[in-house]
Amino acid sequence: MNPMNPWRLAAAACLSLAGAAPAMAALVCNATATPVQIVYFENDPNPTNGAWSVSINCTRGPADPTTSAYTLQADDGFNPGNGSTNQAVNGNGAANQIAYDLFRTAPGNGVWGETNATDFAGTVNFGTALTGSATHVFYTQIAAQLNKSARIFSDTVTMRLRYDNGPGNVTVFPTFPVTINNQSVCLLSTPPGNIQFNYTSFQPAAATASTAYAVRCTIGETYTMALDATAGALLTLNYSLALSNTAGQTGTGFPQNFTINGSMPGGQSGTCATGVCTGAQTRTLTITY
Repeated sequence: MNPMNPWRLAAAACLSLAGAAPAMAALVCNATATPVQIVYFENDPNPTNGAWSVSINCTRGPADPTTSAYTLQADDGFNPGNGSTNQAVNGNGAANQIAYDLFRTAPGNGVWGETNATDFAGTVNFGTALTGSATHVFYTQIAAQLNKSARIFSDTVTMRLRYDNGPGNVTVFPTFPVTINNQSVCLLSTPPGNIQFNYTSFQPAAATASTAYAVRCTIGETYTMALDATAGALLTLNYSLALSNTAGQTGTGFPQNFTINGSMPGGQSGTCATGVCTGAQTRTLTITY
């Protein structure tokens, strides 16, 4: 018997596998807001308003849809206040927390929040391009004349961007920073009035008169007060002026009351060619802070 030819026992096998991998969407979106940076003056009688922008930026693959519907919400920040109010903070206590609000339509109108009714909503249209974007303007508002510390307050707002990438909805959570710089300020909440001396020549007692005023300064702001002159003469009648408090003061956010006291010593003749004479001078009160 002839030996078996090994080539006849060999079997050739070739398996060809073919199939299609599932399609993976390449459409990706994110949202970027301009940092909110507010300078606040608590002596302004009007609310402090600001306008900012947020952009939805998307990219896609050639096989992806040419549009992407989206919604965009904003939460109450890291330090939510009462109701839907956001708060920027710098320390503990009410004086170190400053409330602000976000709006979609205009300052004070159309809250931008974290419910479906307060979303931004729209559609990114790519056309034939592989990139697309949409931009919205949002607004901030801070109430007027808040009594807060003179410092920089901060917060972080988290947005929720939900968009359609073809196979389904995708949700991402970008953030943007908020800083509020509460400027130190002092003002004369009640300006001083006139100091009027009633004097008769050679009267034995001094004539006295005074006027009240009030200063309102930002919480924690130190200030001093001074007159441009503490002595003078009217109709050759000498007088002196003095502040009720010449020491340095610290603001409380509320009016602080003081007086300017005047004295005209007795025994002076004065100059008057008629029965009654009047004279006037202007003095300046300076608040330094």
